[in-house]
Amino acid sequence: MPQISTIDLDIIRKLVLSLVVLLLTLGVNHAIGNLLKTRVKDPAHASSLHMLLRNSALIVGCAIILAIWLEFGSDVTVAAGIIGAGIALAAQELIGSFAGYLNIVTSGLFQIGDRVRIGDVEGDVLDVSLLRTTVMEIGAWVKADQYTGRTVTVANSAVFSHPVFNYTQHWPYLWDEIMIPITYTSDWRRAAEIMLERGQQYSAHLQAQAEAELRDLVKHYPALQDTPVKPMLYTVMTDNWIQMTLRYIVKARERRTVRAQLHRELLQRFEAEPAITVASATFEIVGFPPLKSDKES
Repeated sequence: MPQISTIDLDIIRKLVLSLVVLLLTLGVNHAIGNLLKTRVKDPAHASSLHMLLRNSALIVGCAIILAIWLEFGSDVTVAAGIIGAGIALAAQELIGSFAGYLNIVTSGLFQIGDRVRIGDVEGDVLDVSLLRTTVMEIGAWVKADQYTGRTVTVANSAVFSHPVFNYTQHWPYLWDEIMIPITYTSDWRRAAEIMLERGQQYSAHLQAQAEAELRDLVKHYPALQDTPVKPMLYTVMTDNWIQMTLRYIVKARERRTVRAQLHRELLQRFEAEPAITVASATFEIVGFPPLKSDKES
Protein backbone atom coordinates (compact mmCIF):
# COMPACT_ATOMS: atom_id res chain seq x y z
CA MET A 1 0.00 0.00 0.00
CA PRO A 2 1.58 3.33 -1.06
CA GLN A 3 2.48 5.67 1.76
CA ILE A 4 1.63 9.36 1.79
CA SER A 5 4.76 11.49 1.98
CA THR A 6 5.25 14.41 4.31
CA ILE A 7 5.03 16.81 1.35
CA ASP A 8 1.68 15.35 0.28
CA LEU A 9 0.31 15.68 3.79
CA ASP A 10 1.45 19.30 3.92
CA ILE A 11 -0.32 20.08 0.64
CA ILE A 12 -3.50 18.37 1.84
CA ARG A 13 -3.36 20.35 5.08
CA LYS A 14 -2.99 23.62 3.18
CA LEU A 15 -5.87 22.72 0.86
CA VAL A 16 -8.14 21.94 3.80
CA LEU A 17 -7.21 25.14 5.63
CA SER A 18 -7.69 27.17 2.44
CA LEU A 19 -11.13 25.62 1.92
CA VAL A 20 -12.09 26.39 5.52
CA VAL A 21 -10.98 30.03 5.13
CA LEU A 22 -12.91 30.32 1.87
CA LEU A 23 -16.10 28.91 3.41
CA LEU A 24 -15.76 31.19 6.42
CA THR A 25 -15.29 34.21 4.15
CA LEU A 26 -18.41 33.34 2.15
CA GLY A 27 -20.35 32.75 5.36
CA VAL A 28 -19.29 36.08 6.80
CA ASN A 29 -20.32 37.86 3.59
CA HIS A 30 -23.74 36.20 3.68
CA ALA A 31 -24.25 37.02 7.35
CA ILE A 32 -23.22 40.65 6.81
CA GLY A 33 -25.69 41.00 3.94
CA ASN A 34 -28.58 39.65 6.01
CA LEU A 35 -27.67 41.82 9.00
CA LEU A 36 -27.51 45.01 6.95
CA LYS A 37 -30.88 44.29 5.31
CA THR A 38 -32.56 44.17 8.72
CA ARG A 39 -30.64 46.95 10.47
CA VAL A 40 -30.09 49.60 7.75
CA LYS A 41 -33.28 51.10 6.31
CA ASP A 42 -31.72 53.04 3.40
CA PRO A 43 -31.15 50.50 0.58
CA ALA A 44 -28.36 52.54 -1.07
CA HIS A 45 -26.52 52.95 2.25
CA ALA A 46 -26.95 49.25 3.04
CA SER A 47 -25.56 48.29 -0.38
CA SER A 48 -22.55 50.57 0.09
CA LEU A 49 -21.77 49.13 3.52
CA HIS A 50 -22.20 45.58 2.22
CA MET A 51 -19.86 46.33 -0.67
CA LEU A 52 -17.19 47.72 1.63
CA LEU A 53 -17.42 44.91 4.20
CA ARG A 54 -17.65 42.22 1.50
CA ASN A 55 -14.51 43.44 -0.24
CA SER A 56 -12.69 43.79 3.10
CA ALA A 57 -13.55 40.19 3.97
CA LEU A 58 -12.28 39.05 0.57
CA ILE A 59 -8.99 40.87 1.07
CA VAL A 60 -8.52 39.36 4.54
CA GLY A 61 -9.45 35.89 3.29
CA CYS A 62 -7.01 36.09 0.38
CA ALA A 63 -4.26 37.32 2.71
CA ILE A 64 -4.83 34.38 5.09
CA ILE A 65 -4.82 31.84 2.24
CA LEU A 66 -1.64 33.41 0.87
CA ALA A 67 -0.02 33.15 4.30
CA ILE A 68 -1.01 29.47 4.52
CA TRP A 69 0.66 28.59 1.24
CA LEU A 70 3.74 30.81 1.43
CA GLU A 71 4.72 30.01 5.04
CA PHE A 72 6.42 33.32 5.78
CA GLY A 73 9.84 32.98 7.30
CA SER A 74 10.97 30.15 5.04
CA ASP A 75 12.90 30.20 1.79
CA VAL A 76 9.61 30.07 -0.03
CA THR A 77 9.07 33.73 0.83
CA VAL A 78 12.05 34.77 -1.30
CA ALA A 79 10.76 32.77 -4.23
CA ALA A 80 7.27 34.17 -3.70
CA GLY A 81 8.69 37.71 -3.78
CA ILE A 82 10.35 37.07 -7.12
CA ILE A 83 7.18 35.49 -8.51
CA GLY A 84 5.12 38.36 -7.14
CA ALA A 85 7.33 40.91 -8.91
CA GLY A 86 6.79 39.08 -12.19
CA ILE A 87 3.05 38.94 -11.64
CA ALA A 88 3.00 42.66 -10.83
CA LEU A 89 4.60 43.46 -14.18
CA ALA A 90 2.20 41.19 -16.06
CA ALA A 91 -0.91 42.39 -14.23
CA GLN A 92 -0.52 46.15 -14.08
CA GLU A 93 -4.16 46.67 -15.08
CA LEU A 94 -5.36 44.50 -12.20
CA ILE A 95 -3.14 46.33 -9.74
CA GLY A 96 -4.29 49.69 -11.13
CA SER A 97 -7.94 48.64 -10.74
CA PHE A 98 -7.36 47.54 -7.14
CA ALA A 99 -5.59 50.84 -6.42
CA GLY A 100 -8.57 52.60 -8.01
CA TYR A 101 -10.89 50.72 -5.65
CA LEU A 102 -8.86 51.88 -2.65
CA ASN A 103 -9.04 55.44 -3.99
CA ILE A 104 -12.83 55.20 -4.42
CA VAL A 105 -13.32 53.92 -0.88
CA THR A 106 -10.84 56.12 0.97
CA SER A 107 -11.51 59.41 -0.84
CA GLY A 108 -15.27 58.93 -1.21
CA LEU A 109 -15.36 59.55 -4.96
CA PHE A 110 -18.73 57.80 -5.17
CA GLN A 111 -20.79 55.09 -3.54
CA ILE A 112 -23.61 52.78 -4.54
CA GLY A 113 -26.65 54.79 -5.61
CA ASP A 114 -24.73 57.88 -6.77
CA ARG A 115 -25.28 59.17 -10.29
CA VAL A 116 -21.84 59.54 -11.88
CA ARG A 117 -20.00 59.98 -15.13
CA ILE A 118 -16.65 58.26 -15.59
CA GLY A 119 -15.13 59.10 -18.95
CA ASP A 120 -17.87 58.43 -21.51
CA VAL A 121 -19.95 56.24 -19.17
CA GLU A 122 -22.82 57.90 -17.31
CA GLY A 123 -25.34 56.33 -14.96
CA ASP A 124 -26.23 55.16 -11.45
CA VAL A 125 -23.68 53.07 -9.53
CA LEU A 126 -25.00 49.56 -8.89
CA ASP A 127 -21.92 47.89 -7.40
CA VAL A 128 -18.26 48.55 -6.67
CA SER A 129 -16.06 45.43 -6.58
CA LEU A 130 -12.32 45.18 -6.02
CA LEU A 131 -11.59 45.61 -9.73
CA ARG A 132 -14.71 47.00 -11.43
CA THR A 133 -17.61 49.38 -10.99
CA THR A 134 -21.01 48.44 -12.44
CA VAL A 135 -23.25 51.26 -13.66
CA MET A 136 -26.84 51.34 -14.95
CA GLU A 137 -26.39 53.49 -18.03
CA ILE A 138 -28.34 56.66 -18.79
CA GLY A 139 -28.28 58.77 -21.94
CA ALA A 140 -26.63 57.21 -25.05
CA TRP A 141 -29.34 56.89 -27.74
CA VAL A 142 -32.02 58.02 -25.26
CA LYS A 143 -30.45 61.51 -25.28
CA ALA A 144 -31.67 62.27 -21.77
CA ASP A 145 -31.12 61.45 -18.09
CA GLN A 146 -33.05 58.16 -18.24
CA TYR A 147 -32.00 54.52 -18.22
CA THR A 148 -31.12 52.78 -21.47
CA GLY A 149 -31.45 49.33 -19.87
CA ARG A 150 -27.76 48.49 -20.31
CA THR A 151 -25.38 47.84 -17.43
CA VAL A 152 -21.84 49.02 -18.05
CA THR A 153 -18.75 47.70 -16.27
CA VAL A 154 -15.87 50.15 -15.82
CA ALA A 155 -12.40 49.22 -14.56
CA ASN A 156 -11.66 51.03 -11.29
CA SER A 157 -8.36 52.20 -12.76
CA ALA A 158 -10.39 54.62 -14.91
CA VAL A 159 -10.71 57.00 -11.93
CA PHE A 160 -7.00 57.83 -12.38
CA SER A 161 -7.16 58.52 -16.12
CA HIS A 162 -10.62 60.11 -16.50
CA PRO A 163 -12.48 62.85 -14.64
CA VAL A 164 -15.20 61.58 -12.32
CA PHE A 165 -18.44 63.61 -12.28
CA ASN A 166 -20.76 62.98 -9.32
CA TYR A 167 -24.28 64.38 -9.67
CA THR A 168 -25.65 63.48 -6.24
CA GLN A 169 -22.83 63.07 -3.72
CA HIS A 170 -22.62 66.44 -1.97
CA TRP A 171 -25.80 68.14 -3.18
CA PRO A 172 -28.74 66.23 -4.74
CA TYR A 173 -29.74 69.12 -7.01
CA LEU A 174 -28.65 70.48 -10.38
CA TRP A 175 -29.07 73.86 -12.01
CA ASP A 176 -30.90 73.49 -15.28
CA GLU A 177 -31.93 76.03 -17.91
CA ILE A 178 -34.78 76.45 -20.39
CA MET A 179 -34.25 78.77 -23.35
CA ILE A 180 -37.24 80.10 -25.32
CA PRO A 181 -36.80 82.57 -28.23
CA ILE A 182 -39.31 85.44 -28.46
CA THR A 183 -39.85 87.62 -31.52
CA TYR A 184 -38.89 91.29 -31.32
CA THR A 185 -42.51 92.28 -31.87
CA SER A 186 -43.63 90.32 -28.80
CA ASP A 187 -44.23 91.68 -25.32
CA TRP A 188 -40.93 90.40 -23.93
CA ARG A 189 -41.58 91.89 -20.49
CA ARG A 190 -44.75 89.80 -20.12
CA ALA A 191 -42.92 86.72 -21.39
CA ALA A 192 -40.18 87.23 -18.80
CA GLU A 193 -42.78 87.67 -16.08
CA ILE A 194 -44.53 84.42 -17.02
CA MET A 195 -41.30 82.38 -17.19
CA LEU A 196 -39.96 83.66 -13.88
CA GLU A 197 -43.34 83.18 -12.19
CA ARG A 198 -43.53 79.57 -13.38
CA GLY A 199 -39.97 78.87 -12.27
CA GLN A 200 -40.72 80.23 -8.80
CA GLN A 201 -43.90 78.18 -8.52
CA TYR A 202 -42.07 74.98 -9.42
CA SER A 203 -39.05 75.46 -7.15
CA ALA A 204 -40.88 76.94 -4.13
CA HIS A 205 -41.10 73.56 -2.36
CA LEU A 206 -37.40 72.86 -3.04
CA GLN A 207 -35.77 76.14 -2.05
CA ALA A 208 -35.77 75.81 1.74
CA GLN A 209 -34.22 72.33 1.75
CA ALA A 210 -31.84 73.16 -1.10
CA GLU A 211 -30.59 76.31 0.64
CA ALA A 212 -30.06 74.44 3.93
CA GLU A 213 -28.06 71.69 2.23
CA LEU A 214 -26.12 74.24 0.21
CA ARG A 215 -25.11 76.05 3.41
CA ASP A 216 -23.70 72.77 4.73
CA LEU A 217 -21.80 72.33 1.47
CA VAL A 218 -20.39 75.87 1.66
CA LYS A 219 -18.78 74.97 5.01
CA HIS A 220 -16.59 72.47 3.14
CA TYR A 221 -16.25 74.48 -0.09
CA PRO A 222 -16.25 78.23 0.74
CA ALA A 223 -15.92 79.13 -2.96
CA LEU A 224 -19.65 78.40 -3.30
CA GLN A 225 -20.51 81.33 -1.05
CA ASP A 226 -23.37 83.56 -2.28
CA THR A 227 -24.55 81.02 -4.86
CA PRO A 228 -28.24 81.80 -5.58
CA VAL A 229 -30.77 78.98 -5.39
CA LYS A 230 -33.88 80.91 -6.40
CA PRO A 231 -34.89 80.97 -10.12
CA MET A 232 -33.19 83.55 -12.30
CA LEU A 233 -34.16 84.89 -15.73
CA TYR A 234 -31.64 86.10 -18.32
CA THR A 235 -32.48 88.08 -21.46
CA VAL A 236 -30.16 88.27 -24.47
CA MET A 237 -30.68 90.04 -27.80
CA THR A 238 -29.62 88.03 -30.86
CA ASP A 239 -29.76 88.70 -34.61
CA ASN A 240 -33.05 86.82 -34.95
CA TRP A 241 -34.93 87.00 -31.65
CA ILE A 242 -34.91 87.84 -27.94
CA GLN A 243 -33.50 84.85 -26.07
CA MET A 244 -35.22 84.24 -22.71
CA THR A 245 -33.39 81.80 -20.44
CA LEU A 246 -34.87 80.51 -17.17
CA ARG A 247 -32.35 79.06 -14.69
CA TYR A 248 -33.70 76.93 -11.83
CA ILE A 249 -32.77 74.06 -9.51
CA VAL A 250 -34.06 70.54 -9.99
CA LYS A 251 -33.41 67.18 -8.37
CA ALA A 252 -30.74 65.35 -10.33
CA ARG A 253 -32.95 62.40 -11.33
CA GLU A 254 -35.96 64.54 -12.29
CA ARG A 255 -34.34 66.86 -14.82
CA ARG A 256 -35.98 65.51 -17.98
CA THR A 257 -39.44 65.18 -16.40
CA VAL A 258 -39.39 68.72 -14.99
CA ARG A 259 -37.98 70.21 -18.20
CA ALA A 260 -40.78 68.62 -20.27
CA GLN A 261 -43.42 69.80 -17.79
CA LEU A 262 -42.13 73.38 -17.76
CA HIS A 263 -42.00 73.49 -21.57
CA ARG A 264 -45.61 72.30 -21.83
CA GLU A 265 -46.87 74.78 -19.27
CA LEU A 266 -44.96 77.72 -20.76
CA LEU A 267 -46.23 76.94 -24.26
CA GLN A 268 -49.79 76.83 -22.95
CA ARG A 269 -49.33 80.16 -21.17
CA PHE A 270 -47.83 81.79 -24.27
CA GLU A 271 -50.69 80.51 -26.44
CA ALA A 272 -53.09 82.37 -24.16
CA GLU A 273 -51.12 85.61 -24.65
CA PRO A 274 -51.76 87.16 -28.09
CA ALA A 275 -48.89 89.60 -27.59
CA ILE A 276 -46.28 86.83 -27.24
CA THR A 277 -44.97 84.85 -30.22
CA VAL A 278 -42.35 82.12 -29.94
CA ALA A 279 -39.71 82.73 -32.61
CA SER A 280 -38.29 80.22 -35.08
CA ALA A 281 -35.44 80.29 -37.54
CA THR A 282 -36.57 81.74 -40.88
CA PHE A 283 -34.71 82.40 -44.11
CA GLU A 284 -35.50 85.10 -46.66
CA ILE A 285 -34.43 84.68 -50.29
CA VAL A 286 -33.59 88.17 -51.54
CA GLY A 287 -32.99 87.40 -55.22
CA PHE A 288 -32.05 84.97 -57.96
CA PRO A 289 -29.62 85.42 -60.86
CA PRO A 290 -31.40 86.00 -64.20
CA LEU A 291 -32.53 82.81 -65.91
CA LYS A 292 -31.65 82.14 -69.53
CA SER A 293 -33.04 79.55 -71.91
CA ASP A 294 -30.89 77.32 -74.08
CA LYS A 295 -31.72 79.42 -77.18
CA GLU A 296 -30.69 82.63 -75.44
CA SER A 297 -27.40 81.12 -74.27
